[in-house]
Amino acid sequence: MKRRFDRAMSDEFRESSSHENINEAIKLAINMKILDILQPTSKTIGELAEIVSRLQNADCLEVIDIELFTSKLHSYS
Repeated sequence: MKRRFDRAMSDEFRESSSHENINEAIKLAINMKILDILQPTSKTIGELAEIVSRLQNADCLEVIDIELFTSKLHSYS
């Protein structure tokens, strides 16, 4: 069984969907304390590697100005 770090290094998370990668990265990050990064354990290093790998393999999200979008919709009606 591969460890998190090994899975991240072999780029296994590229096969997951962007939504899954982003959600899993968020779940891992929520449980991590910022101070854990300063003196990481091997578990923390594995989690950090997984977070980075998942985010590198997620598609970029596009920010939409909702006011501009809805004003365009109203102009068509």
